[in-house]
Amino acid sequence: MLRKIMIAAVAAVVALSFTACSSLQVATTLNNEKITTAENATSLAHINGEIWGIYLFSIPLFTGSSTQPGRCAIFTDTVQVDNAVSMVTKKALNDFEATTVTDLTSERSSTWLLPFLVIWYNSVQVSGNAIR
Repeated sequence: MLRKIMIAAVAAVVALSFTACSSLQVATTLNNEKITTAENATSLAHINGEIWGIYLFSIPLFTGSSTQPGRCAIFTDTVQVDNAVSMVTKKALNDFEATTVTDLTSERSSTWLLPFLVIWYNSVQVSGNAIR
């Protein structure tokens, strides 16, 4: 019985190591709508960034890489609003040459994972509009 539990735990760890714990999504199809009230500004894109992680109490086990979206970081606490804002603004600057990111919103959540008494899922999402 203990052997089966250990095999399942190792399989879960291996599966988590291959998941993308951070992501960026970009919407550029704005249908000629202006997503800002600023005069003489060009609306470029709406960008959403998410970072999530698995924690043992408050110790990070697997978290999303804030410097390389789509990758995981191990034993590094990257699930922070500051890191998600950095991902979104970097994407706006590098990919769209945006001069401003407006309407930044963030959401942070923390959820206890049943049936484990000591494992938590934390996530942070940030979205904003890239403007030039």
